[in-house]
Amino acid sequence: MKLAVIFLNRIEVLEDLLSAFLEIGISGATVLDSVGMGHIISENIPIFAGLRNTFAGSSPHNKIILIITEEDLVEHILEVIEEVCNQEEDQTKSFMITLPIDKIFKNS
Repeated sequence: MKLAVIFLNRIEVLEDLLSAFLEIGISGATVLDSVGMGHIISENIPIFAGLRNTFAGSSPHNKIILIITEEDLVEHILEVIEEVCNQEEDQTKSFMITLPIDKIFKNS
């Protein structure tokens, strides 16, 4: 088992991405709201206010998608992400990491 962690920087593709996951057999995912460190620093810490222009154009709100999956589906998930998210020249829309899962504990 693997935990796929997807950092989605352009939330306008979220629905398309989740629909594509359904098509490859991924029926469960957890979607979390997130905010990048650069946005927090440039907006909330006065000494770094000059960095606002550095982060201009980036979305202040992002999503993190968590998927527990079989190892053989990881490559399919990556293919879906590349197809749905990286259709433009801007390749910073998303990225994914995977982590091994040793055990799953369920509360019955």
